[in-house]
Amino acid sequence: MTRLGCALAVALLAAGCVSLTPAQQQGAEEVRALADATARAYGVRRIAVIVGDNVAGVGGTYRSGLFTITTSMLTSRHRDSIVAHELAHYLLGHDRPHRGTHRLEWQREQELRELDANAKAVEILARVRRLPEEQALSLVYDHLLSFNRLVTAGRTVIPWGHRPPCEEIADLLGRFPRHRAWSAGLDCAPGAAVAGVPAEALVSPPELGEGSAAGPLVHSFFSDRAPSAARPAAAAGPVAAPRRLRDFHRSRDTQVTLVLAVRPSEAPRTIVTRWYDADGVERRRVTRQLHAPAGAAEWTWHAHTVPMWELRPYPGRWAARVLVDDVAVGEYAFDLVP
Repeated sequence: MTRLGCALAVALLAAGCVSLTPAQQQGAEEVRALADATARAYGVRRIAVIVGDNVAGVGGTYRSGLFTITTSMLTSRHRDSIVAHELAHYLLGHDRPHRGTHRLEWQREQELRELDANAKAVEILARVRRLPEEQALSLVYDHLLSFNRLVTAGRTVIPWGHRPPCEEIADLLGRFPRHRAWSAGLDCAPGAAVAGVPAEALVSPPELGEGSAAGPLVHSFFSDRAPSAARPAAAAGPVAAPRRLRDFHRSRDTQVTLVLAVRPSEAPRTIVTRWYDADGVERRRVTRQLHAPAGAAEWTWHAHTVPMWELRPYPGRWAARVLVDDVAVGEYAFDLVP
């Protein structure tokens, strides 16, 4: 890779030329913690973590015992997958010289290293972050799929030493046959057709959910994004909310958001959503506080979001149960397809 230029170890960021926002600083600390935890789990020397922005188009790199991550990646939803991938290169000893004598042989050997690092990243996320293996696999799939979309749209190029991302995805999923029941239908899965189906063709908008006449909820529905924080809640009404969806595609959607219109209250409210898969297993719980004083608006938009990588391994009909101040106020369903 090219020389990093202005880059500093995370421990020295405050005194260096890389200026981080509070969110990026927290992200850098979490990356450092993941790297240190990985070193302890595998009994290897701690790796130096570098933050820098002089490698255009690259979110993270590993070379000669140094792991580099860009500032933008510190707050990305793909951060932990990319960190695990680069740590995998370290654990697998991928900074040793290539054995081939020609550039084409080096390319092929590096491609195999990248494939091995993808699979090792799943192991790291499961072992160190303690994710269920299916969610760890889904998380790595998530960032490879996102990169595939950029390549397909012509917004980036495939780096040297990598196969086309769809081929890397097929290799990755093929290495985990015990998860084939849920992964076989994903984009780029081994043997799957790669179709450019518009997201709009895969969803059907349900009726706007209505709350009870006296209860805390006025409306409720699922969407692929949260309402704009800058938009007044009730002034524009439900028409101004994000589009309402019932079906979510496990390869083409990045999240599921339960949007709630909550009546005002003098006291802050605690809103909990509990997310259950098709087998009735609770997979996620989201808790948030809402303070919407009476008189401020007829209702306030409130959203709970779960990233797709957490949901993807469990296709079928999901249910989200809503509790307001420990009182159950509704249960709402959506489908993960295909």
